[in-house]
Parts: sequence; structure tokens; C-alpha cells
Amino acid sequence: MNRIALIASAITASALVGAAVLVNRRTGAGADALPDNVIPIISPVITMELAEHVLSRMEHLPPDEATVVLHTEGGEITACIMIADALRKFRRSTAIVPYMAFSGGTVIALNATQLQLGKNAALSAVDPVIFGMRGRHIPAMVDDTDNPLHPLAAEYDTAVSGYLRQTLLARLGAASDVVVRRAMDTFMGLERPHSWPIHSGQLRDLGLSVASAGTEWSKYVDEYRKVCRKYALAYAGRGDVHRPQSDDRRWQHA
Repeated sequence: MNRIALIASAITASALVGAAVLVNRRTGAGADALPDNVIPIISPVITMELAEHVLSRMEHLPPDEATVVLHTEGGEITACIMIADALRKFRRSTAIVPYMAFSGGTVIALNATQLQLGKNAALSAVDPVIFGMRGRHIPAMVDDTDNPLHPLAAEYDTAVSGYLRQTLLARLGAASDVVVRRAMDTFMGLERPHSWPIHSGQLRDLGLSVASAGTEWSKYVDEYRKVCRKYALAYAGRGDVHRPQSDDRRWQHA
């Protein structure tokens, strides 16, 4: 596991719970600043540990409504699919993306019944990445030897593609096959790099409904990340948790 993933894991679960409480206090709104049905998913990497925390929150909510606030570069596909599956079960759901929800974060966002993006926010392609390489680029042979990663990549590509199609059919309703295929090509990243941004205008061109996220959500993410940085520094034993850190490498793409 690389340094980014290690530090990301350190700020999930119990650390995220503490961060949420501190953010509410800092913004002056008290511990109940966010309703119980608003769940922040603010982490460079969405791990299974983070998924456990989110699923636990969702498990104890009424089935009427849930909102997730997303700020992430993606993560473990199984963790993201499990969160997306849970989000599907609510009668009404909203995904708020103040800045970015890439890769697995896009999978989660697309499975909400309503999508809200900040003015500069973006989603991305969702095609699987295995050991840093896009699945479809993993060769069948390496040095005249069968590549054991190739069948795994094919399985993930088939599974993610099928899940994405289900998701888009639910969002696009009675759209034509041509419209669905165009959206599929975009989100499987057939003509762009995996993390190439997909902004609100492009989403609307694909036939997806997108609303504007209020500026209070970007402020919430900003404050949340500041608190998480302090948790990460404390957890890693890197000295004074109040020490400023101008270069936050946790948020650089691996």
C-alpha cells in the first residue's frame, strides 16, 4: 500500500466521526449542524473501512431520504459499489459534489436520485484501474507469458460496465440506446484519460439532470479537510498536530 493510501486509511472511520463534530463546532452551528441523513464522504481514497462507517450511518436512517457530500479521487471499487447500492435503496437521495468525485466517487454520485455540483466541480470516468493501470490497457501477454492480471482486468471491466449501464438506465429513463451508449462511452473513458474532468455542462449534454450546489458545501469541505489534516498528522506521529502543512500530498493523484 502506498503512502497516500496509508494516510487516507488513517483518517477514516473514527477519525472522520471526530472531524465531522469538530467541523460543526467550528462553523458555529453546534453538533447538530448537519442532519443525521447527511453523510460526508470526504477522503482521498474510499476504503472498505470508510465504507463500513458510511454503511453503518445509512443502516440506521429511515428509508425516506439520504444525502452524501462527496470529495474524493475514488477508491476501492467494492467499497464504492457497496455505498452506491445502499444509496439506491432510499426513496430520495442526493449527491452533493462541491469540487470533485472521481472514479468510484462518480459511481456513488450517479446512483443518487439527485445530483448537485459546485460551479467548478467534476466527475470522471469509472473504468477500473488495477495497480495503477487502466484495466483495458493490461496486456494478455508479457514477455511471451500469460499475464495473470489480464483475466482479472477483464472481469472488473465487465462488472463495472454492467453496473454503470444499470445506473445510467435508471437515471436516463426512456432515453434511446444512442443516448445511453454515448453516456456509457463517456463514463468508461473511451476517449479521455481516466481522471479527465466531466463538468456539469457535459453531464447535461448527456441527458443527466444536474443542479447547482450551494457555496455552503464547499466551505464545509474546506473546513472538514483542515480537521482531517490534523488527524492525519497526529495519527502518523509527525509532531505538533497544529503545525501548518502547505503541501497536502494526500490530495495529489497517485
